[in-house]
Parts: sequence; C-alpha cells; structure tokens
Amino acid sequence: MLLIFKSGSREGRAVDINRGRVTIGRVAENDVQLTGEKVSRHHAVIEVEDGQRVVLRDLGSRNGTFVDGHRLAGSCVLTGGEQLRFGDEELRVEDAPAAHARAEAPPPQQAPSSESDAASGSRAVTRRRGAVAALAIAVVVLLVLAIGQLVLPGAAEHRLRSQLARYGTVRQVHVESAPAVKLLWHRADSVTVAMDSYRSQPSGHGSLADFLSRTRNTGKLDVSVGTLQSKLVTLHHVRLRKEDEQLVGQAELTQQELAAALPSFLNVRPVSASQNGIVVQASASVLGHRVTLHLGVLADAGRVIVRPEGLPLGSLATITVFSDPRIYVESVGAELRGERYLLTARARLS
Repeated sequence: MLLIFKSGSREGRAVDINRGRVTIGRVAENDVQLTGEKVSRHHAVIEVEDGQRVVLRDLGSRNGTFVDGHRLAGSCVLTGGEQLRFGDEELRVEDAPAAHARAEAPPPQQAPSSESDAASGSRAVTRRRGAVAALAIAVVVLLVLAIGQLVLPGAAEHRLRSQLARYGTVRQVHVESAPAVKLLWHRADSVTVAMDSYRSQPSGHGSLADFLSRTRNTGKLDVSVGTLQSKLVTLHHVRLRKEDEQLVGQAELTQQELAAALPSFLNVRPVSASQNGIVVQASASVLGHRVTLHLGVLADAGRVIVRPEGLPLGSLATITVFSDPRIYVESVGAELRGERYLLTARARLS
C-alpha cells in the first residue's frame, strides 16, 4: 500500500506504508516530512498491525487529520482509495503502485532532499534566528525599563524640587510612575509635595496656576503648604488635591489677612460663612458720611471675586481676588472659626 502526494514539488511521489511504522509530521525526523504551516511537528502515524491491517492514528495534532473530508477521532483502518489531509497537505492511499508513481521512503532523521524540503529547512533556520533576535530585543527592553524604574523617579523628584525651591522651602517631593519611562513625557501616576512656604507670583512662572498646569498629566496630586503668599492674600495650612482634571483645595484665611486684601479705607468684620462663600461687613467714611455695606467673597465665572451685596450696580465695584485662564473655579465655601475662615474651593483645569 502506498501513500501518494497530490500537490507540490513531490506530486505523484509515493511512500511505501506496508513496512511496519511510518511517522508523519513537520520536523525532519519523521519518515514523511510535510512542510505546511498547519502540520504539527509530530502529526500522525501509520502502522501495520497483525501483519496485514494498515491503521492511521492522529497524534493529537493541532489542526487535525482528515480522512475523506472527516476529521479523524482516534484511528481508522486504511484499505486503499482514501483521501487524507494533514493540516493543509493532501495525500491519497493506493493499494497498488500507480503507473506514474515513483516510490520514496526516506529513512528517519534524513535531511531534506528536495528543493521544497531545503527551502523549508531554510525557513526554519530563519524563524529560529528571528525568535532569538526577538528574545534579545525583549531582554534589552526589560533591562531599560528596570533601570528606568530605578533612576527616573529620583531624577523627576530632583527636578521638581529644584523648580519649587525658587519659590519656597521644600520639605518633601515624591513621584510615582509605572512604568517610570512615562516620566520622559512628563506623565506620572502620582506626585506628593510638602512645603513650609510658597510665594505665588501673579501669573506665569511661579504662580499656583502655572504649577498646576505643569502637572496636568499627573493622575493624582497631593500638595500641602504651610503658608502660601499671593499678590492679594496670604493663606495658611493649604492642602490641594488633584485627581485627573478635578481640583479640591482647603486653606485657612484670617480676618486680618482678608481685610488686608481689600482697600485700606474699609473697616471689615465677619458676618457669615457658608458653602456659597464669605460675607463680611465693610464700612467707610465717604464725604463725611459713614457708609456700610456687605461684601461677598465667592466664585463667579471661574474667578474668585469680592462683590458688594444688595447694590443695583454692585458688579461695577467687583474686585477679582483670583483669575487664571488655566483654572476654572467652580465654587468657594467657608466655615467661620473665630477670627479664621476655613476655605474650601473646587475647580478644574481648563
């Protein structure tokens, strides 16, 4: 009984399968080597049992062995005339040599003799070389990432500490990023900063808005400042937290420092503080008359303002305490504690 190739460079060649055991697979150590990509390394075996029955068995191949179009489950007896398919390679079984068939029976582990087999061996070598190169590249990438994880956070902390030291006393800077290579693009998972003091400029470099803008790509930000001095007002025990684009800030403001932020001719005393802002009573002498009015400190159109309450044209006397196009203040709330206000502000990066 013969196994006849139906396609490829070996079309019409035959392999004698009456000689006891014939292994079929992709690697060269098989008796019948098939080079198709869907052929498993050890795909199937044909054995002669009891000296006469020729039995085909699948060896657990990935893409299966097919007999006359049906996937083989276990084994089957070959009697001649069957159409076999191993992966994408097709052969047929004949019970007698065809007139045009030329028998071939390469011994086990014999090197490929045809041009197709040689090409298959060359492709296998190329694949092995490609796998080795890919492994080497992967090792290099892992080494670079490991070194970066050790070095880059420290470098980022040193750079940020140096920048902040121009504007105040820095106690702590901690940066986290996984993988750390994201820091090369100024992206961090979290940044923690603790400062004794910070002198904020009105705008541009050194302003609070500038610092927040530079940390825009930080997932989480936690900043604490003992004393924050801006152009108009001084805040104490400042705590600022950012998650993505949302900001929440808390700080203490004394009655004296609030009065200092307003025109000097005004005498100020607290009236109320709520989630909507601060209301103070301000009085002044105008043309020999004592004028008293209420001023509200609140968020308006992204700014923090001081505005007279209850006056028809009060908006004309509005004083802007904080305004920056990069930060949109959504709300300002306060709680009065003696001569101090506990402020809470919510904002987002624009």
